[in-house]
Amino acid sequence: DAKRVPYETPFRGGSIHGGVQSRFGDQVKSIRCGSGLGDSLYLQAVARHLVRKGEKIEVCSDWPDVFRPLDGKVTVSPFRRQQVDIKAHYVYRKSIPGTNQFQDVCIRAGIREPVDFRLDWKPTSPRLVEKIRSMAPVVAVQLPRTPMDRKDGFGLELLPDCNIIQRALNRIRRHARIVQVGKGEPLHRFTGIDLNLANRTSVAELIDAVWAADAMLGYVSFAVPLAESLNKPALFIWSRRGLASQHEFIKQVTPRKILHRASSRAVFDDCPEQELRGAADALLAAIRSAELV
Repeated sequence: DAKRVPYETPFRGGSIHGGVQSRFGDQVKSIRCGSGLGDSLYLQAVARHLVRKGEKIEVCSDWPDVFRPLDGKVTVSPFRRQQVDIKAHYVYRKSIPGTNQFQDVCIRAGIREPVDFRLDWKPTSPRLVEKIRSMAPVVAVQLPRTPMDRKDGFGLELLPDCNIIQRALNRIRRHARIVQVGKGEPLHRFTGIDLNLANRTSVAELIDAVWAADAMLGYVSFAVPLAESLNKPALFIWSRRGLASQHEFIKQVTPRKILHRASSRAVFDDCPEQELRGAADALLAAIRSAELV
């Protein structure tokens, strides 16, 4: 099994490569996104694409487990903001319409052709995967915690009304098992959880769990790129308060800007009950459709 390191505790080992020569002996380009887990999930897809184009890449990320599929193909160094050749961060295009967050990362990396947003994951914990798959169908639900793990309250408006997530969960669990994932101090305690993995996994085990699940239920966070990069149907409950935020960055966190795959669906936490039920039923239908393939 993967080394048990809490996935919210960043990687601090290793040495900074310097962006001059890789272990391959060739010139490399250093690249980063933001510092979060979700940012690295975007970045790994971009790094894979650049490697396939023949680039030698140093990835600056505190989440080395995310880059396991690229082991031997990229160098992974601790996250740094400066002395980086490519700043592939969506924040620079936050206010630009017509693209979504993953596309903005690609554009900032200098890529104009389409990039396949996927994580070529090979499970690291067979026992965990077997346990989850034996419960199928399974929906992974995200632990409600402070958005972006901020300690200063910034972005708190992004957390939706968790009672709405609970209502969606209640409808879904009539036909599926629920596995809770994530890390942090819970701001709401869901009922009806069949397997609680919150605060009990490494990064790799977190990815294993969602890889083994059939779908994802959550809110805007790392759960979006995790579900999308693993091609899992997902339902995200969006906070209406976020759109009314006094901070421009928070106001720009919209489903249209964030979601990349058609298999991801969002409803707001003030939506009519009929709409919420329809979204939950659509998630279950997506699971059934995948089982028939």
